[in-house]
Amino acid sequence: MGMTTPEDIVRRATAAFNAGRCDEAKRLCEQGLVGTPGEPMLSHLLAAVLFASGETDAARSHVETSLTKRPDNAAARLLAARLARAAEDFDRALSHLDQAIALAPQREAFVEKARTLDQAGLRPQARQAWNAILDAVPDHVEAAARLGRLAWENGEIALAAKLLERAA
Repeated sequence: MGMTTPEDIVRRATAAFNAGRCDEAKRLCEQGLVGTPGEPMLSHLLAAVLFASGETDAARSHVETSLTKRPDNAAARLLAARLARAAEDFDRALSHLDQAIALAPQREAFVEKARTLDQAGLRPQARQAWNAILDAVPDHVEAAARLGRLAWENGEIALAAKLLERAA
């Protein structure tokens, strides 16, 4: 049997992960990293597997390794942002999200940024971010619900009711 490339391992580990076999996916990534230490695809995938298993500190370390080799990978930036937000490191999360958005302005990154601003308690910025999402995607349930909550907390009862009705 020939050499197994990192791409082969990523394919097998991704298949295992998608089938709910997290332990197998983790083992494949770890074995692959023995052969190619710091390999960015394997590091990123291992970080995702660890995050899904609730091992956020280990996941953060692996996604940082991946970003050291591939700083322009938007998907790794998004994962790094989620990990930072999980640790309530909001400044770092927002920095990763801004970089992810600059690399690939995708809806998921904008939603993550709005969630992070919201969780950080940055209400005016969160409101602006959720409004932008609702303008782009008028039937975005989470944006309507979160804007409704922010309006309610701001004493704007009629607006809150309208937004929460829209979310429902």
